[in-house]
Amino acid sequence: QSSTEKDSIVYDYLIDKRYWWESIDLVMKKAREKEIVLRDFNGNAVVFDSMINRLSAAIEHKYNVKFTPEQVQTMIEEDIRAIRFEEKWTYDPETMFIEKQVERFQPIIVKDTILFNGDELYIGERFRYDLAWVEPLETYAAEDTVRICSNIQTTMRIYNAKPYHWWDSHLEAEYSIPFMERFISKAESGELEVFDNPSSLNPLIRPDITRRRQYDKMESIVMLDSLNNEVTKDTVIKIFYEAENIDHFRFGEAWYFDKNGLKFMKSTNYFSPVIDIIGFDGTSRGFYPLYYIRKKQIS
Repeated sequence: QSSTEKDSIVYDYLIDKRYWWESIDLVMKKAREKEIVLRDFNGNAVVFDSMINRLSAAIEHKYNVKFTPEQVQTMIEEDIRAIRFEEKWTYDPETMFIEKQVERFQPIIVKDTILFNGDELYIGERFRYDLAWVEPLETYAAEDTVRICSNIQTTMRIYNAKPYHWWDSHLEAEYSIPFMERFISKAESGELEVFDNPSSLNPLIRPDITRRRQYDKMESIVMLDSLNNEVTKDTVIKIFYEAENIDHFRFGEAWYFDKNGLKFMKSTNYFSPVIDIIGFDGTSRGFYPLYYIRKKQIS
């Protein structure tokens, strides 16, 4: 998970928390015992003890209190509740299905707190600390693999306008735009079977697929009446979303972890291009999934 601003993670009820904590505990144990080499973002080696010292300093700065080594260890064991992945994406030009290969991952400590918004209470982030990056071992053989979850849904931004952060949640337009143009073309020609939501029983028919891209926009047009007086009339114009309007991708995935190779693996269950609807005031009105493609079940 990159950040609460760019990514939304929704866990369903099929996540096996036992396997999640087993997997994370195993990674931390091997790092502590120096059986694996941790890395920073640039690939430089990170010593486990140095990482813990920096974590302790960050805790002291945030809470204005010095944690004991036992308290820091408890945080390592109980509060790694987010994860960031570096991935290689490939897609099948026939099915348009995107598959992901996890190159490395980064456990993240997150501690929540209760916040107030007027009279309302909500859960907010109180402390966040990114640990070092973990790369899979070369001895990876998928001999002891556990399923972390059957389906986890992520909606992520695909373009990052922040300077010097082009690598974070960002696709190059020279690749993404042709991909989306092909995706839309294949959907509207009937070559792809698409659905209005991941659990739909029946696929969309072609007229409905085209209508999913269409929306009405009210425009004021100034005209002259018979007396040459200006008259303003509101007119509804039909507009189509294009590939350039798609700025988020939504995935439903199964996650697996190989204990021998310390490797996360992902299998895409469904995929949708998503448009962030922006209001006249410049704020987001919510996400609009265009339509979904799903992995065909083998009978």
